[in-house]
Amino acid sequence: MRFRDQVVWITGASSGIGEGLAHGFHQEGADIIISARREAELERVKAACTEGPGKVHVLPFDIAEQSARRDAVGIALREAGRVDILVNNAGISQRALGKDTLLDIDRRVMEVDYFGPIDLTKQVLPNMIERNSGHLVVTSSVAGKYGVPMRTAYCAAKHALHGFFDTLRIELLPYNINVTLLVIAGVKSKVSFHSLTGDGSEWGKDDWVGSSGMSPADCAKIVMDGMVNGEEEIDIAKGPPLELLWLKRFLPHTLTRRMSKIPLSQK
Repeated sequence: MRFRDQVVWITGASSGIGEGLAHGFHQEGADIIISARREAELERVKAACTEGPGKVHVLPFDIAEQSARRDAVGIALREAGRVDILVNNAGISQRALGKDTLLDIDRRVMEVDYFGPIDLTKQVLPNMIERNSGHLVVTSSVAGKYGVPMRTAYCAAKHALHGFFDTLRIELLPYNINVTLLVIAGVKSKVSFHSLTGDGSEWGKDDWVGSSGMSPADCAKIVMDGMVNGEEEIDIAKGPPLELLWLKRFLPHTLTRRMSKIPLSQK
């Protein structure tokens, strides 16, 4: 059990990748704190976490609310005593053209996907620095590496995460605190269904209907293996998304032209 007796706090743990990580870390011996807005779903995840010896704390809150974030940190540290690993996984996506997206929706996506994670991180860091130990894990996306139409706000938030946490990693070297970014594509989840349209309504469509993709459990295994191996950035994708990462670095003009050929109604 590679994470035995570690305290792991996972946001966005009520479904998808977060739920897979909850099961994975618990199976590997960790005490876990699981957070999301939907308390009933968190209780379902808790009831299903029977694989390991550790405790499971349910801590519901809305990561978009600053006061809720700060209250949650206080509860987590009071109940668990410390946070060894913070997994900033909560997020929301977007399905709308940039020109058709209200500025309030851009702000909403940035609040959930960028300001929420960095706020939790800033509040947990003093505890980690005091102990000279810790690990920050951040769920990003290939959308944090290149532009994807219909996801302007989402791409902006994920790009911002890389800028912040790549820099923070350097600053935290003296404190023995690791930072791992997860560059994810092709993992089954409900992210697309709950994505925001330009006016803030729910997209309501599932990208995975009739499609295959990586399971959250397989994703969690890759994440934990990469953490143990000290990887600073873990690519969790296969096929076209990885090819597009290569094109972004070496042939950006080709990437732009290829992305432009995808019918917008199908993104």
